[in-house]
Amino acid sequence: MIFGKEMFMGEGAGIRCLATLAFALCTLALGAPAVHANTGDIIAPQNDPHTPADGWQAGTCTTDTPIECSIDTPDQFFRQAGGHPQVGFTQFIVKEGPGALPGTQVPVGNLKTVRVDLPAGLTVNPQATPQCDLAPGASPTSSNCPASSKVGTSTVTAENPDTGFSLTLDPADVFNLVPRDGQPALFGLSILGNDAYLEAGVAWEGDYHEYFTIHVAKLSLPGDPAFLPLGDAARIAKNRLVFDGRAGDGTFITTPSTCFDPAVSGFEHVYSTYLRADSYEMPNPTFPEGSSFWESPLPPGEKPLNCDQVVLDDSSLSVDPQTTQTDSPSGAAVEVDVPHIPGGANVARSNVKDAHVTLPAGMGLNPSAADGLVACTDAQFGKGTREPVACPPASKVGTVAVQTPPLPPDSLAGEVYVGQQLSRDPTSGQAFRIFVDVESARYGISARLIGNVAADPQTGQLTTTFADNPQVPFSSFQIDFDDGPKAPLSSPPLCGPNASAAQLDPWSGTSPALLSSDFTLTSAPGGGTCAETLVARPFGPGFDAATTNPKGGGHTQMQTGVTRADGDQELKGVNLDLPPGLTAKLAGVPYCPEAAIAAAAANSGVAEATGPSCPPASLVGSASIRSGSGPSPIGIEGKVFLSGPYHGAPLSLTVVTPATAGPFDLGSVVVRVALFVDPRTAQVHAVSDPIPHVFGGVLLHIRSIDVKVDRPNFLLNPTNCSPMAIGATLFGGGADPLDPAAFSGIAASVPFQASGCEKLGFAPKLSLRLFGAMRRAKNPKLRAVLIAREGDANIGRAAVTLPPTLFLDQSNLTKVCTRPQYAAGACPSESVYGYAVAHTPLLDEPLRGPVYLRTSDNLLPDLVASLHGQVNVELVGRVDSLKGRIRNTFDVLPDVPVSKFVLNMRGGKRGLLVNSTHQCKERGMRARAIVRFRAQNGKKANQRRRLRTSCPKHRQHRGHRR
Repeated sequence: MIFGKEMFMGEGAGIRCLATLAFALCTLALGAPAVHANTGDIIAPQNDPHTPADGWQAGTCTTDTPIECSIDTPDQFFRQAGGHPQVGFTQFIVKEGPGALPGTQVPVGNLKTVRVDLPAGLTVNPQATPQCDLAPGASPTSSNCPASSKVGTSTVTAENPDTGFSLTLDPADVFNLVPRDGQPALFGLSILGNDAYLEAGVAWEGDYHEYFTIHVAKLSLPGDPAFLPLGDAARIAKNRLVFDGRAGDGTFITTPSTCFDPAVSGFEHVYSTYLRADSYEMPNPTFPEGSSFWESPLPPGEKPLNCDQVVLDDSSLSVDPQTTQTDSPSGAAVEVDVPHIPGGANVARSNVKDAHVTLPAGMGLNPSAADGLVACTDAQFGKGTREPVACPPASKVGTVAVQTPPLPPDSLAGEVYVGQQLSRDPTSGQAFRIFVDVESARYGISARLIGNVAADPQTGQLTTTFADNPQVPFSSFQIDFDDGPKAPLSSPPLCGPNASAAQLDPWSGTSPALLSSDFTLTSAPGGGTCAETLVARPFGPGFDAATTNPKGGGHTQMQTGVTRADGDQELKGVNLDLPPGLTAKLAGVPYCPEAAIAAAAANSGVAEATGPSCPPASLVGSASIRSGSGPSPIGIEGKVFLSGPYHGAPLSLTVVTPATAGPFDLGSVVVRVALFVDPRTAQVHAVSDPIPHVFGGVLLHIRSIDVKVDRPNFLLNPTNCSPMAIGATLFGGGADPLDPAAFSGIAASVPFQASGCEKLGFAPKLSLRLFGAMRRAKNPKLRAVLIAREGDANIGRAAVTLPPTLFLDQSNLTKVCTRPQYAAGACPSESVYGYAVAHTPLLDEPLRGPVYLRTSDNLLPDLVASLHGQVNVELVGRVDSLKGRIRNTFDVLPDVPVSKFVLNMRGGKRGLLVNSTHQCKERGMRARAIVRFRAQNGKKANQRRRLRTSCPKHRQHRGHRR
C-alpha cells in the first residue's frame, strides 16, 4: 500500500507485488526515478551529479540540530514504529543547468507545483494543535496566527538565474490553518510576503496515504538592497521544510505502525516518500498524473523498530440490537473503539489491519429485508476510484460514523450498502458483502471499505471481516443498521446474555486484540417473557388442510398450510396422515429422476426457477413459503414433483424452492416428503425431511408453508363419506434445531368428510372356476375374477363362502408363513398357495404377488395376497367355516378403485382346496358360492355364484358309471 504502487500500478497492484515473486516487475514500476519526458524534470534526484547536494530527501528524526537530519545522518532517524518523532522534514533542490555566466550552475526553471506523497501509515494530525482561522486576504504569519498553531519552519534558498548568486532566506514559520472546504488539513507560511500553502489530501482512490500539494508563485522580493543581487527573476533553488512532530498534544506526526524490512524483497518502497513537481517553463496540464516522481527511501539498512510496543490494548466492542425483543427484526449498532493516546513520548495504538466481528448465535440475516432490496455493484461503489458512489438507494441498509484523531469529531459519516453477491458459498464471505462509504465533503475524504460477511451454513451465525484496512487511525468505528420491520438482522431467540466477539489484527504484527461484548433481551415478540433456553421457547404452530371438491369418488385438489409465530421454535417437520381413500392417480405421471433431484439441489435458484431440473410431466403442485422475522416476511414460491422411493417409502414428493430473494440467490432448497402407503388400507402417511431453518447461511425464520397438490385429475376422494380427519404431527426445533432427537412435536388435525357417496352405485361381479382334478379327494385349482364398474363405490368388505363341495386340505395347513417371516419378506416357498393380480386405474401397471397362508390369531391361518408394484398392498382374508363351508372374509379393503382382481389358487399336491365330491356330478345349490360385498358407502351386493368347472360339457352335473 505505497503511493508509488497505487499511483503507477493501480489499486491493489502494490499488494500483488508483495505477494508474488515478480520483484523485478515491481522494481521497474516503482524504481526511482521514473522519467516522463513530456513534463520536464525540475527536481534533482538524490545523488544527481549536476547538483551540489542530494536533491530530494524526507524522513522523521530525533533531532535536526546541531546537524541537520539527512540520509547522511542515519543515527538521527526516528525508528520507533507508531511513535511521534521530534522532527519530520522534507528537502528538495531544483535541478541545475548552465547559467548565463560561464561556469555557473543555476536552477533550470521556476517551480510551479509541488506534490509530496507520504508513506502509507505516516499520519499528520492537524487536530494536535489549535488551528489558525486566517482572515480572508491575511498572510499566515505570527502576527495573524497564534503561536500555538505553529507546527514548523520552511527555509528557502533563492538564486539569480543569470548570475548564479544565491541567498538562503530566513526560516518562515509554518502554521496549522483551518482548512478550506474539501481539504483535510491546510498549512501556510509566508516568505518575504510570498504566501504559500500546503494543501493536504488523502489518496482514497488507493492506499489512503496522505499527500500535500503546494502551488508556488514566482518569487516576488522586496526592494531591500540585500535582495538586489537576486534580481527580478529569482528562482527557488532549495527548500527545507521541518515540522515539529510533537507539536500541540504531542501527536502531530505519527510514524507507521509497521516494521517491514525494506531490505526484504517486496518491501523496498514501503517507507518511501515521493515528490513530483512541474515548472512554469514546462507545466503539466494533468498534474500530478503523468509527472516524473522522485523517491526518498529510508537510509540503507534502516527500518522502524519496536513493533512489539505498538499494540491494540484497551480496544473495545459494543453490539446493541436496538430492540428488547427476541426473534424480531434488528437494526443492530456495532461499534469498535481504539482509544487515541496523546503525548509525544507515548507510542500510538497500532492501525487496524483486519477486523473480524462475530455477532451472537441466533442473530442472523433477516429474509424480510430482501423484499425490495437491490445490490450495489462494485462498479457503482467505485472503490479505488474518485468517482462518486452511485449505489442505488434501495441498496442502503444502514449508516456509518467514524471518529479519527486527525479530523474534528463527527466529521466522517456515510452509508452502508448491500454489495453484489459473488458466490453462493456462505462461508466464502463473497455471498454477503456490505459496502461502507464514509465521507466528508467538508474535508475532501471518501473512505470506501468492503466487509465480507461469512455465515455459518449450519447455524447462520455471522462473522464480518474488513480486511487490509488502510493504515489510518480511528478511535471509533460504528455501523448502525436500519431498523424497522425490514431490518437486515434478526435478534437472537433467547434472553441472553447474547455474546459477540471481535478480533482486531494490528498492522504492527503483534497479537490480535480479542474483544467481547454481550447484551440481554427482555421480552418475547409481542410481549411476555423471553425464553432462557431453546427448549423453553413456545411451540404452537397453526395447521390447516382442505380439499377443493368434496364429492365422494371425485377428483379434487388439496392445500395444506402450517404457520409459525415469531418467537416460536423453528418449524422443522410436518408429517401428514391423509384420510383413508384420499388417494392419487399415479398413472401417466413419471417420477422426477434422482439425478434431476440432485441437479436441483446443486442448481442456482434463478436457474431452477427458469428451467426446473425435474421434468414438467412430474409436476403435481406448488409450494409457497413465507420467511423472515417481523410483520413483513418475504414470499418464496416453489414446485412439487412426484418422485420415486425414498427412505423406505414406495414413492415421495420433492419440493423444490428456488431460494431467491431481492438481490440474493442462495440456491434451491430441496425437501423430500416420503409417502408411505398402508398396505392394509392404502392410507397415505407423509413424512417430510427435516425442514432447514438455515439455508445458504441465512436463518430462514419460516413463518408459513403452504403446499398445494393441484395437478388436474390427480387426487381422488374416498367413496366413504363418514366423518374423518386430516391429521398432522408438527415438529419444532426443541432443544437443538440441528438434532432431530431433540425436536419437539405437537399433534394437529382438521375435519374431513366427503359428500354424496350415497349417490354412487355398487354392482361388482365375481366369477369362480375350478380347473384340473375334479374327482373326490383331489386338489383342484381355483380362479376367482372380480370385475368392478368404473364410478361405483369401492368395495369395503368381501366375504366368499365356497360350496360344500370344497374342503380345506388339512395336510397342507401346516405349510404356513409366520408373521415375523412375512414382515421380513422371508416366507418359505411352500407357504405360497396362489397368485393374485389387481388392476386399478390409479396405476400404469397392475399389482401382482403371491398368496400365502400366514399365521393369525384365529383358529385357521389367514389367506394373504401380497401384491407388489408401484405401491405394495396386503389383502388379508380371514379363513373360517360357516355351516360346514369354507368362508374367506376380507374385513378391511382399501378405499381405492379396482377394475379387476384375479385370484388363482394352486391345485395338485400343493393345493389348499380338496374336493369333497366329484365336482362334475354336482349341480344346484351345492355348486354355488355365497358372495357378500359391502361398499365403502355402505351399500351391499349379495350374490350366489355358480362354481364353474372344467368338466366336459356332457359330464357336467352327471354321475359317472364308476
